[in-house]
Amino acid sequence: MDEEGKIIPELALSATASTDGKVWTIKLRNGVSFHDGTPFNADAVTSHWQRILDPANKFRGAGTIRPVQSVEKVDDLTVHFILKHPWADFVPLLTSPLSIAAYIPSPKAVEGKTQNRAPVGTGPFIFKEWLSGDKFVVVKNPNYWRKGLPYLDKVVYRSMPDMHTRFASLKSGEVDIIYTDMGKDILAAQEDSSLQVWATDNNGAGIFYFNTAKPPMDDVRVRRALAHAWNQEQYVETIHKGVHPVVQDPFGGKLSCGDVGYRQPDLKLARQLIKDYGQPVEFEYLHTSTPRGREAGVILPQMFKEIGVKVTPVPVTIGQMGRSVYQNKFQMSGWSLVDSPALGVVLSLNLHSESRGNRSHYKNPELDKLLDTQQMSTDPEVRNEALCGIARIINEDVPLLYRLGWRHHLIGKQTVQGITTANHAVVRVRGAWLGKNTDSLHAQN
Repeated sequence: MDEEGKIIPELALSATASTDGKVWTIKLRNGVSFHDGTPFNADAVTSHWQRILDPANKFRGAGTIRPVQSVEKVDDLTVHFILKHPWADFVPLLTSPLSIAAYIPSPKAVEGKTQNRAPVGTGPFIFKEWLSGDKFVVVKNPNYWRKGLPYLDKVVYRSMPDMHTRFASLKSGEVDIIYTDMGKDILAAQEDSSLQVWATDNNGAGIFYFNTAKPPMDDVRVRRALAHAWNQEQYVETIHKGVHPVVQDPFGGKLSCGDVGYRQPDLKLARQLIKDYGQPVEFEYLHTSTPRGREAGVILPQMFKEIGVKVTPVPVTIGQMGRSVYQNKFQMSGWSLVDSPALGVVLSLNLHSESRGNRSHYKNPELDKLLDTQQMSTDPEVRNEALCGIARIINEDVPLLYRLGWRHHLIGKQTVQGITTANHAVVRVRGAWLGKNTDSLHAQN
């Protein structure tokens, strides 16, 4: 979709709903092949969707596609998506760059079990090399269906979890463009004539996840006390130099809900809630072992110490954090609600009691009802009312804390051309080029 919500034809030329909204007809582009020569057609689309819809395969994103009943081939270039009920987020989900369900892999690579380490798609760049923890290299697809693109011959993605290292690598000329949320570096780049900054506001939010299935987070009084001890504005100013927005809901200003009951800093009330709990409160907080993560590992315990709560910061790698959260081996952890045009899907994935993605283990029948309402209704007013109700319950019961709103930033050399947005923190290299006589782009992620 473009920024106004209009569909841009890519691998699919059109999406048309039936009168009752339960069947979507997708017309596919003719003449497209995967990088391994396999035709991109209805067989490729249906085999992918049937695989992820099969409960036996335990697709981790299954919670995002619950309304999809089946996907059927009509002819070689036509597919039917059969829905359990009309679903307003269907097209936004298919068109979101962050929707893992929407990407169609080569059936040949999937069958050969090579897709995970040597991915095969249809896009402007072909996989060449992947060295774990170092770099991921792609090269120009000479048979790309959109003639004249891409401009670059090669793109090298460098793995740099330390954002300070990213900025230093950009300044030294090792990379051409980076993604960062480090306020100090963003402000410095804005003053540097050799660099350019792209910034885009999105919905979603950086959050702290509470494990509501384990003490002391299983008691709402403790979670509410921590919410009143938490000072998001101070955190954003101290850690990120104010370059990110402070948020009270996950909508990024795209939905007006009025007062959603956000718990403002109130140390007196926080102390009273801890007193009412009647037990010492101690817990571990997982954060990344990067400089940014360590900074959060300092400021958060300081805030909670003000109300008599002891927090032990535990630095881990990003991979270790993910495993700990997925395996239910945490009490509090850094996390995120990803930005998406289908934000209702994201909220359902993270908060519905029946979702495998609900790692906070929070269960609330009223919240489930609102999540189901916004999913099943196609009436904008009904959906918006449900979404606002979800925001109020989040602030009431505090299964999570908002860390910051998403204002994504890319920083690049002045030679980088063809990048127009930082939307969804994605570097869109298909139409990018370098102003000097070079044929490759180095990016970090």
